[in-house]
This record gives sequence, structure tokens and C-alpha cells, in this order.
Amino acid sequence: MTSELTLNLPWVPDTAEQVDDLLVRHGPDNLLAYDDGIQLGVRVLDPAGYRSADAVLGDAREQAEPGKVVLVAGALPVEWRPQLRRADVSFMDVSGVVEISWPRIRVSVGRFAQPARRRRSPVPLQKGHAVVVQELLVSAAGGTDPTISDLARAAGSTPSTASRVVSQLAAHGLVSKRRSDHHVRVSVTDAVKLAQRLASRTDWTSAVALAGFVWGRTVWDVAAHLSAAAVEHHVELAVTGRVGAAFLGVIGTSSPSEVRCWVVADGRPLPDIAALLGIEPAPDDESNVSLADDRRRLGVHRSAMATFDEWTAITSHPIRTWCDLHSERRGTEFAAQLWGVTGLG
Repeated sequence: MTSELTLNLPWVPDTAEQVDDLLVRHGPDNLLAYDDGIQLGVRVLDPAGYRSADAVLGDAREQAEPGKVVLVAGALPVEWRPQLRRADVSFMDVSGVVEISWPRIRVSVGRFAQPARRRRSPVPLQKGHAVVVQELLVSAAGGTDPTISDLARAAGSTPSTASRVVSQLAAHGLVSKRRSDHHVRVSVTDAVKLAQRLASRTDWTSAVALAGFVWGRTVWDVAAHLSAAAVEHHVELAVTGRVGAAFLGVIGTSSPSEVRCWVVADGRPLPDIAALLGIEPAPDDESNVSLADDRRRLGVHRSAMATFDEWTAITSHPIRTWCDLHSERRGTEFAAQLWGVTGLG
């Protein structure tokens, strides 16, 4: 017999995967169901919210209680793992490493939940629809349930478009609608699945992009230079991907090789925009900047200035950056860390 672990984490696959004697799948609740019908709640601790393994261990001990098990799940530093293992604290890393030590369950595997092949979303995201979906997630992250009119206004869309999008999402169980006075308010019922669908249809690889080169001491320096040039020349721009994630507080052990930027071209050729920003033409293998035409205004929607060390850059909203990370090297790992920053985790 096999026990089942359900986790509401964006990188856990919808299709159940067998991990030793444990069946793991994505679901709305964090729950462990034993094969004899006993169920335990799962307290999930995101390692991105801790400075050290000691801090995670301390919290894990405090969270342990009858009827609950604790799981450290996310982008877990390699050097923390032996300490958690010695303390019998269960963990699951986005790289596929799983070590679980719970009553009646012992699991130790090194390849789980590898990035799945992209599937087309059953929810169509036509022109103007995607920014409504993104705005719904922004509202959910802020703990608000917008009206259709609020949603349309914030997304820069029309009420009829926003209403169509909400109806489609409601039909798939991703949002719910309720009447409040003379308005219809919208609640996101499954933020993980909604974010996954947005990412699968609108991430960086779906855009028309141009490669180039900008001199800078680091990619952070380049991002700051491009942001300043965009302000000077009135170009709507937002830094996304791994560089954007760093400005949002998610930093890896190695620097990314390129700065990915969304720009609103408004019909102008991308090479003309690149020239305004001081980007020199360069082949892909020599470039350090990639410029994408933000035709749906997803990258610049709710963009804001952010500071990383001595540099300041215009960055995409955390939800947009999370969506764009998946196509980059080690993107799943960085997306797992950024999930908590989005406000949805």
C-alpha cells in the first residue's frame, strides 16, 4: 500500500509521482494521507525565509505537534541538508532531492519533480486576457477581492474583457465570483494553478527578443544603466528573470550571464529601441542583454524601482518575474525562492 502526500507548491507536478512508498502530487492542501486512512496536516517551511539551517531547525521543532508533520520544501542550500538529515527533519528540494523521516514513512531519493514539458493551457489567454489574469494574481497577493470594474481598471482593460476572462477562469475552478451590493467580486481559489497557467502561456520564450551588448562591470551595473537610459528616453522598460529576481531579494551563488528586459515598443522596431538605450548589436554568444517586445504589457505592468547593493533598476512585478524565470538556467530553483516574495506563497 502507498501513502499519499499532497502539497500546494507551484513546482510539485499535478500528475502524481511515486517516490518510494509515497505518492506525491499537487493539491489545494498540504496533507499526508496514510494507506490506512489516517490523515496528518503538513507544515511546510520555505527555506528562502531563513538565514541558516539552525533557524530552520528551531522553527521545525516549534511547529511540530500531534497531528502535524513538518516538511522543509523549496530551494534548499546543499550545505544545510546534512544538518537537517542528522536532526531527522524532513525536506524536499526543487532539484529533486527528497529526504523524509515521518512516522511509518522513510523516503530518500535524488530525482523527483523534474521540470515537466510545457502543456498548452486550457484557459485561452488572448490579447488583453493575460494582463487581467496577472492583475488577479496581484490582487490575490495583496489579499483583496476586486470587482470586475476594479480589475478592468487596474489591468488597463475593458469591463467586458475582464468579465470574459473571469468567467473562463471560474469555469475551470480557478476563481470564484460573488455578488456584493451592485458589483461582482472575484476571488482566486487556486493561486498556484493560476500562476502556472499564466507562466506556461506568457513567459519570456513567448516574446520576440533581440540580443545585444552594453558595457558594465556586472549585470547589475548593466541593469541600472538600462533603467536610467529608459527613463531619460521615455521608454517603458522592466528588468525580469534572474537579474530582476536579484533586485527583488533572490540571489544565487553565481551571477546570470544576461539582463533580460521587457520594453514597450509601441510599433517601433526593436533595433531602434535598443539604439536609444545604448545597446550595441552583438551575436547571441557575445551578448549580455536580451530585449523583448512587451506587446501585452505584462512585463511593465506594476513595474517598480528596486535596489540591489549600490544599483537601482526598474524591475517587473514579482509575479511577472516568477513567470519569466522558468526558462532560465536553474530557473525552477530561483522561482521557488521568489514564490514567497510574490505574496502568494
